[in-house]
Amino acid sequence: MAVSKKKKLNLVFVFALLAALFFPQMALAVTPIGDPSNPTLTIQKFEQEPDTGAGLEGTGMPVEIIGKKVQGVTYEITQTHSFNPEDNEWSEFNGDTIEGTTGADGIVVFSNLELGRYEIVEVSGPDHILLNKEPFYVDIPMTNKEGTTLNYDVHVYPKNETIRSNVELNKVGEDENPLDGVSFKLYKFGGTPATDLEGNEIPTLVTKDGGKINVSGLAAGKYYFQETGVPAKYALNNTEIEFEIKKTSETRDGITVEWTPEPGFVNDGVVTNYYSPEIKKDANGQQHLRINRDTEFDYNLTIKIPGDIGKYKKFVVTDNLDPRLAYTGTWDVSEGASKEDFKFTQDGQLLTWAVEDFEGLSGNEEIIITFKAKILPDAVIDKEKEEGIENTAKLNFDNDNGWIKEVDSGEPPIVTPNDGGMQVIKMDATDNTKLLPGAEFQLTDKEGNVIDVSDTSVRYNGNPIGQLKNLVTDEDGQFKITGLTPGTYYLEETKAPTYKNDKEETKSYRLLAQPVKVTILHGEPTKVEVKNSKSDWLLPTTGGIGTVLFTSGGLSLMLAAMVLYARRRKSESNAA
Repeated sequence: MAVSKKKKLNLVFVFALLAALFFPQMALAVTPIGDPSNPTLTIQKFEQEPDTGAGLEGTGMPVEIIGKKVQGVTYEITQTHSFNPEDNEWSEFNGDTIEGTTGADGIVVFSNLELGRYEIVEVSGPDHILLNKEPFYVDIPMTNKEGTTLNYDVHVYPKNETIRSNVELNKVGEDENPLDGVSFKLYKFGGTPATDLEGNEIPTLVTKDGGKINVSGLAAGKYYFQETGVPAKYALNNTEIEFEIKKTSETRDGITVEWTPEPGFVNDGVVTNYYSPEIKKDANGQQHLRINRDTEFDYNLTIKIPGDIGKYKKFVVTDNLDPRLAYTGTWDVSEGASKEDFKFTQDGQLLTWAVEDFEGLSGNEEIIITFKAKILPDAVIDKEKEEGIENTAKLNFDNDNGWIKEVDSGEPPIVTPNDGGMQVIKMDATDNTKLLPGAEFQLTDKEGNVIDVSDTSVRYNGNPIGQLKNLVTDEDGQFKITGLTPGTYYLEETKAPTYKNDKEETKSYRLLAQPVKVTILHGEPTKVEVKNSKSDWLLPTTGGIGTVLFTSGGLSLMLAAMVLYARRRKSESNAA
């Protein structure tokens, strides 16, 4: 009965082990590497830059190579010779072709191979490398250079050269002359920055020497230039300028490589840069306006108009007002433009001016949109975080030349509500260290009307309140009102505080006869010290001894007057 090749190999391996036990000197002669029962060929594919040399000589052994692994290279291996380990005979053999493709790690493994010689050919691969059309050959088992080992697990590391080419871009300006000073970034398709021969990101490129940019050594693939910066006052044109580096012919003897501009590579030969639109915002012509709540003021939107506004596809101004602000329903536009050039809409706090007649704005270097607003009465400023209310306008435009952009008005104007308050401190007029709780007040205007602060930012001891009445001093003889609009107020005492006399009787301090005039300024609360004196009056009890004494005294005085009168009459008679 015939014995299979694998069984023969196993027998050979067993004999080799027996020989190693009884004849150690033979074991030192041949050292097998790998598993003779599973002969394996491992191909790991790398790419290398042009003119980097052949690299290290292959030994068939696994080694660690640092480099860029290549996925998607397909190999065909065909057995050309067979090997008989029993008699060490090599014979020509026309075997079947086996195909395999490298994975993400650049590796493809062919296992369970018959012993013999194999022809290995690259048949296809990614477009960014040059294929090695020349076949190479591998023996399995492979004898090392020193002739001391048989390798049944052969590793090979073929390399492919990366396709490279040079590219030139030309940039022209509005006057159709070359435009220097325009910066670009170079990207691979998909948005990854392009890299140089060393794998480093290509830095920003700037046109010079007649509007040119030259890039050398770009690997095969699709790319695009994108404008990132222009000379001062020019508008950006970030149209993706596409091109491709690719193989245009491929033969057994060589490969021709070139870069191919895609249609519109330089926008049909003309790329024009106009001035860029800008927008700025102020409040009553100021960047920091302080104004009373519920009082109208002007927001001004100053817009720089590009020279090619007539060709624009979109030009929209928006202003999303802070919730503490209110649009009061009036807007206008400066000379040179008309309100009819815009479509104005209001959606809650969002105000929008969309240009409908682009030609109507032509010829203007700038226009000003003005609208009226006010600070709401209940607007609260977080003084730990804010100076006031900031608000920014935006300009969204499309010049119909590849640049769609939104810019804001830059540093926002700050609108701060005039804001003040008062801290009322009630004290004994004789002893100012003695603070008096329980005094009640109300705050009025000049006519005596109680101030109504419903739905405002005014707070009484930190809490909202409707009318500023029934304001009571606490145990420390104080209360505080914040959020008042600066101006003149009148603090009227409606109930005086009380005290205990020496007899533990409850007595009242004197009630203030006139309201206290208080002037509130913007800033910290105004301290108002209100002093009360004790009344110290003492009336007798009705019908008591005090009345008798008072009556007796009065009668005594009357009697004395009558006696004096009688004496005077007598003197006058004697004289007569």
